[in-house]
Amino acid sequence: MLALACAGPARWREPLGEAPRVDPADWAADAAWLADPAREGRGLGTAGLDAAARYLAERFARAGLEPGADGSFLQLFHMPVSLAVEQEALTVAGEALAPERDFRALLVSESGPFAGELVFAGFGIRDPASGRDDYAGLPAEGAVLLVLDGSPSAPGLDARRAAALAQRPLKLATARQHGARAVLFVPASGADLAEKRRGGAPTRSSAGVSALALSRGAAERLVARAGGELAEWSRRAEAGVPVAPTSPMRVAGAVEIERHESEVANVVGRLPGSDPALRHEEIVIGAHYDHLGRGEYGSLRPAARGEVHPGADDNASGAAGLVALARAFASGPRPARTLVFVAFTAEEVGLVGSTHYVESRAPGEVASEARSEAPRALGSREPSEVVVGMLNLDMIGRLGAGGVSAFGADTAPAFEDLVRRAAARHGLAVDFVAGSHGPSDHSSFHAAEIPALFFTTGAHEAYHTPDDRAESLAADGAARVLDLTADVALALAEARERPRFTAARPATPARTARGSHGDGYGPYLGTVPAFGAAPTPGARISAVLPDSPAERAGLAAGDVIVSFAGTPVASLEEFAALLFAQSEGSEVEIVVLRADERIVTRAVLGLRP
Repeated sequence: MLALACAGPARWREPLGEAPRVDPADWAADAAWLADPAREGRGLGTAGLDAAARYLAERFARAGLEPGADGSFLQLFHMPVSLAVEQEALTVAGEALAPERDFRALLVSESGPFAGELVFAGFGIRDPASGRDDYAGLPAEGAVLLVLDGSPSAPGLDARRAAALAQRPLKLATARQHGARAVLFVPASGADLAEKRRGGAPTRSSAGVSALALSRGAAERLVARAGGELAEWSRRAEAGVPVAPTSPMRVAGAVEIERHESEVANVVGRLPGSDPALRHEEIVIGAHYDHLGRGEYGSLRPAARGEVHPGADDNASGAAGLVALARAFASGPRPARTLVFVAFTAEEVGLVGSTHYVESRAPGEVASEARSEAPRALGSREPSEVVVGMLNLDMIGRLGAGGVSAFGADTAPAFEDLVRRAAARHGLAVDFVAGSHGPSDHSSFHAAEIPALFFTTGAHEAYHTPDDRAESLAADGAARVLDLTADVALALAEARERPRFTAARPATPARTARGSHGDGYGPYLGTVPAFGAAPTPGARISAVLPDSPAERAGLAAGDVIVSFAGTPVASLEEFAALLFAQSEGSEVEIVVLRADERIVTRAVLGLRP
C-alpha cells in the first residue's frame, strides 16, 4: 500500500496497491434515478429530496455499509427550507397599489406593517470615502424612503466601487441604521416588474426593515403625487442635490415573509476498518445530493423558474459516485482505517449539511498531530481526532479533454504527489487549483482543520439550468474519476501516518470553477462565512484564513460580526455588501460577539490574493 510521509514532501515507500474499481453501468443507473424529474430537482422541502435520502440509505445498506448516524443511515436536523412572500400591500395617500403590477415585496423584507411620511433619499448612499452622503440633513427616522436603484455617475467612482455602492443589501443596512421604517426601490429607466420574482435561498436573513421594489410607472405616479417629476428628481440625485416633496404624502403597507423550517437529512454509512490500532480513525468520502428544485434560487436561467432543474451532474453524479465507491470497497478486503460515506444535504444554500456533519462530531475529539503548526486564534474550532482526511465529489459526470480539477491539494504536504501518481495510473490530466476554501463541501472540513481534497470535472453550459440532465452524463469518464478517488482513499486509509493539515491560501477567483464562498473580488478580510442563519443578527465566521487581516485583527471561527465599518450587520449578505464597498488598505472597525462577550477590533483590509 501507499504510505504517507507527513513531515514534508511525500515520498512513497511502497508501490500503489490495487484499489477496487467501480461499475460504470451501476453508477449511471443511480445517477439517472436521482436526476429523474420525479425527484423534483431534489430541492429543499420537496418529497423528491426526501425520496433521494431514502434511496441513498437503501443503497448504502445494500452495499454492506453500517449505519453511521446513531444507529441510522439518516442524520436528521432542522433548517429553513423555503422562503416566500405570503402578504404584500402598499397604499400611497390612501390609494392601494396592485402587487406584481405596481410593486413587489423583496424576500429580505422584515415582516409586519409599516407606515410613514415619504422621503426621497436619492441613491440611498452614505460613503465617507468619496464624501457622498444622501442622508445629510434627511429626516429618515420613521420615514418610508424612496431610493433609486444603481449609483450616481460621479468622478472618482470606478466601475467596481460604483457596483459596490449600488448593492441593495448595503442600501437597506444604511436605511435601517438611519431609522427608516421601509424602503421603496425605484428601478432604473426602462426597468419594470415584468420578469418573474426571483426566489431566495431559504437561509437568507431579514434586512430588519420593510423592503419593496416599485415598477417604473408606479414610481412616476408616486413622485407626481408628491409634486415632482421622477426624471428631474433623478437628475438632482445624480448631482447630489437633496429633494423634498412639495406635497407631504403618507405611505403605508405590510409584508409577511414565510420562513418555513423542516427536517432534512445527511445520509451516512460506515465501512469499519480492519486494523485495531487505526479503525477508530476515519476517511470521509462525501458528495452533496440536493439541488435547486424548480429553480426558486440559484438558477442561472431566471426565466426557467418553475421548471425542474434535474441536477444530473450537480450533483447526482457525485452522490451516485458515493454508492459506487461503497459497493466497490465493501465487496473486497477492508482497509485499515474506517471509511465513512456521507451524502450531504443543503449544499446549494451554503454547505449547511456538511457544516452540520462536521460540527456534530463529539467535542474533545482533538489530535495534536492533525493541527496546523501556525498560531491559532482564540476560540477557533478544534479539528476532529477521528476524521483524518476527506475526499469530496461534486460534478464528476462530464469528463473532457481538460481532465479533472483538484482543489485542496495544498491542505496536506502529501496530497499533490499522491494525486499525481494516482492520476498517472489512470491516464488522467489533473489541474491543481490553488487555494482551499470554496466552492463545495470540502470547505467545511478545511474550516475544522481537516485535510480535504475536492475532485470535479468542472462547470459547463448546463450548470444550474434545466438542461443538466442524465443523458448528458458520461459514465466511463465518471468511472475514471471514481477509480482515481478509490486509489487516493485507499492510500489514506492504509497510510502508516495521518496527513498533517496545512492552512492554504484562499482560491484565486479567476481559477474557481464554480465561484467562491469567500469574500469575493475587491477588499480582502480573510474570513470564511458560515452559511445559514446566525444565532443572532449578524454574519457568523466559520474559519479565519492564515496571515490575513482577519487573523491579525484577532477574529476567530465562531465569532458573529454584528457591526462592520460603523454599520450594524443583520446578515451575511449585508456583511458581504459592506466589505465590498470598502477600499483596499482602509482600516475598519469590526464588532463581534464571541459567546457572551462583545469584542471591538480593527482590521486593515488587503487586496484579495
